[in-house]
Amino acid sequence: MERLQVLALDHYFDQDLRALEAHPRLRVRRFPYQRLRGPALRMLGNDVATGLDTYNRADLEPARRRYARWLFGEVRRLYLEQAFDVIVLPSDTFFYVRSLPGAAHALGIPVVVVQKETTVSVGTMQVHSANMRAAAPFISDFMTVCSERHMEFWLRAGAERSHVEVTGQPRIDMYATQTSRPANPRPRVLLLSYALDAYVPRAAQDPRPSTWRQLRNGTEAVLMTAARSGSCEVIVKCHPQQNQEVESARLAREAGALWRHGFSVAEIGADTRELIVAADAVVGFQTTALYEAVAARKSVIYAAWGDEYERFRERLIPFEEAPAGCLRQASSAEHLAALLQDLSAVPGPACAAWYEQALGHIDGHATERVAARLEAIAADWPTGPARHALDLRRRRFAPALLARSVAAEAVWTIAAPVAQITGQQRRVARRRDQARQARGMATSTLWRREDKE
Repeated sequence: MERLQVLALDHYFDQDLRALEAHPRLRVRRFPYQRLRGPALRMLGNDVATGLDTYNRADLEPARRRYARWLFGEVRRLYLEQAFDVIVLPSDTFFYVRSLPGAAHALGIPVVVVQKETTVSVGTMQVHSANMRAAAPFISDFMTVCSERHMEFWLRAGAERSHVEVTGQPRIDMYATQTSRPANPRPRVLLLSYALDAYVPRAAQDPRPSTWRQLRNGTEAVLMTAARSGSCEVIVKCHPQQNQEVESARLAREAGALWRHGFSVAEIGADTRELIVAADAVVGFQTTALYEAVAARKSVIYAAWGDEYERFRERLIPFEEAPAGCLRQASSAEHLAALLQDLSAVPGPACAAWYEQALGHIDGHATERVAARLEAIAADWPTGPARHALDLRRRRFAPALLARSVAAEAVWTIAAPVAQITGQQRRVARRRDQARQARGMATSTLWRREDKE
């Protein structure tokens, strides 16, 4: 069966990409965001990473044109490596993809945003949408979003209604099909950690980010005490914004003998959805995963208290307004300890109306709706002569790509033992995986298999 060839930017987009990769009519090739971000920073300067107001500065116009020319060539190179029918982004607000639609259109290829974000806080809806409208209006060809509320955000941000569709979120489909699991010997509590300046308006952030230090440390201390008593097992899931190595070392010091014997940190690549499904209870603060945990029928505790919480609460996700029985809010460290004594309270079906406002309708078919939209857009998009010319060049390009990828794979394989010592395992593994992917693409082209798989 001929499948739609999708080129997807992988920027903290793994769970949605896994859902799309499993769809039988799609063939998804990921490419890392670093492939574009690094060159963009070199050409535009590091300041552009601080916000789109900087990216839009008039004095950067020559640098933006230079990067756009480079990106035009890079998109052609990506196509030579392996043909694709559509480019999928998790967002088009990143400074290094603002000129991507133009480069793709030159080849007759559409760009679609499968929006990775779900929850929209009060502050985000009121303030950030206006900022986006001014600094980074929607520029791709179409966007899928999870819910009507998320649709409202993008309409406020300037997107045209005809260019946005509510499909649900691909990664959320698994909650519609999850099966019950055997009970854990001891209740397993999943703590969803967060950075100390997360969810704080930039204007209010301290030079040394520490807004949530007291709240987060207090939450961790209560959970460590509960784990020491033997009443539960605690697994911490770090947020992508956190440095997992640093956080693991910090928590290991504080846990002492409890470390990995009742209190541990999940692997860096662990799927949050799978951790939620495997847990008996979930503790967190300002994260969409709390909605997901309610959807998964877990006992959910919203750990939110203290002066800083009261200071910013009007702009945060209002979990405290959840209907009775959906989750429980811990209003102090002592209250959290008390709530952990009873993890039998789980959400009922009546909570669906609440969490689906944020996540969208959970019926297990969001991935299918997104796939159908991608297929329809690609089918209606006229291909140009530039794309046909690249199709002819691709088989001549493949031998050189194969040689380079085989050499690179050997180098990064040799480097793996050293990486264990220097702490560069992730970087080396990523480079080795990229080389393997390139080898596979070159081989497919040479054997004329890429359009038949």
